[in-house]
Amino acid sequence: MDWPQRLKVALGVARGLAYLHSGSAVGIPIVHRDFKSTNILLGENFEAKISDFGLAKMMPENQEMYVTTKVLGTFGYFDPEYTSTGKLTIQSDVYAFGVVLLELLTGRRAVDLSQGPND
Repeated sequence: MDWPQRLKVALGVARGLAYLHSGSAVGIPIVHRDFKSTNILLGENFEAKISDFGLAKMMPENQEMYVTTKVLGTFGYFDPEYTSTGKLTIQSDVYAFGVVLLELLTGRRAVDLSQGPND
């Protein structure tokens, strides 16, 4: 992917997450909860679409977080606060977006368990 295509993907994904978080989709904010690079579908002109809402949570009305005792998602993409406290927030998706941006910029996976720690 060249740099203009990467930028187009990043902006498309950012707009998609902003739409979910704004509550425009269903009237209340949605946290994806498992946002990662493999959940981004690309059209033939690199239009980005967010997929796989199986773990998504609608945020309770007038609350900024969802508390859970079971942390779900993909290792390497969830934020440290969520894993340590069980508090899921919109910022959890923003953290995952940062990880995806890192992958998009470097062309490497953020977590690659097939490589050793010194690779």
